[in-house]
Amino acid sequence: MKPDSKYLAILTAAVLAACSSGYNDSSSGLVVSNLSFSFENAYKTMVANGSSYNFAISGSCNGSGSINTAPATTTSPPTVFEGVTAAAAVQTVTMNFSNCTNSAVTGTNYYDVNYNPLGYNITNGEYGVYLAPPNIPSSVVVGSTGIIGTITVYPDSVSTTSIGTDVLSYVVEADTANTAIVNIITKSYDAGNVLLLTEQDRYLIRTTGALVPVSSDLQYTSGSVTHLFLRF
Repeated sequence: MKPDSKYLAILTAAVLAACSSGYNDSSSGLVVSNLSFSFENAYKTMVANGSSYNFAISGSCNGSGSINTAPATTTSPPTVFEGVTAAAAVQTVTMNFSNCTNSAVTGTNYYDVNYNPLGYNITNGEYGVYLAPPNIPSSVVVGSTGIIGTITVYPDSVSTTSIGTDVLSYVVEADTANTAIVNIITKSYDAGNVLLLTEQDRYLIRTTGALVPVSSDLQYTSGSVTHLFLRF
């Protein structure tokens, strides 16, 4: 997956975005759908179309923000990312807090011509690369789990020494008879394999092929009490 959340993590040292579409955070009233959902197609459609969302922030900091992602497109001459012809999508995240310092960050997500993620480059920040192709399953059901892949993280696009890794996995959760929630879990580690943060990005998925952000929860570790929750 593209690490939208990573922009937010760097943005404030506590972060993430969300968008509600009928998702209920409590366990009451949830229905275990018996349908199959086209995860890969929904993800690639979202990448191809781009997105724009506003969200509310609660937790360690309170406020509001926005995340705007352009459609992933190729250029002429073509963009090349790590030796691969790529489609690029510029993304900008802003955070406006009532009790913390306001922030904004811009970066670019890269995909191959079939919209499979390759990595990202955050302006004046981290550079992440999938050294092995990520696994985005073609279809999922409630209860499905799996590993998406590992992103090797560098301090910038010219460095050759890694400063850590992001390990992405997923679990599909109940929602309604016709929808489910895909929870993308990112665990970020430093170069010594010490866990720095855990982020959960939940997306509502429909049988029509739509994948819509619902909420994000980011908890830092290593003694930090920073914890943010964002919802559209």
